[in-house]
Amino acid sequence: MEQEQIDAIVFEELQNIAPELEPDTLDREEDLRDELDIDSMDFMILIIALGKRLNIRIPDTDHHLLNSINNLLAYLHKSAA
Repeated sequence: MEQEQIDAIVFEELQNIAPELEPDTLDREEDLRDELDIDSMDFMILIIALGKRLNIRIPDTDHHLLNSINNLLAYLHKSAA
C-alpha cells in the first residue's frame, strides 16, 4: 500500500474519532491524545480501526510508539510495507 493511501486512511479514521479535526492545523509532533483531545478509549478505537483498514496487527505493547501523528504514520508505513 502506498504511503499516500495510508496517510489518507489515517486522517479519515482520525476524523471519525474527532470530527472537528482540521488536518492542516495539527502539530504532528505533539502527543496525539492531547492534540486531538481524545481519551484512552477513543485512542483504542482508532488503533483497532487502523489495524482493520490496513490489515495489520498492532500489538498492545506497541501503543506507546504511536504517541504522535508522525510516529503513528511512520509505524504504519513500516508495518504495511
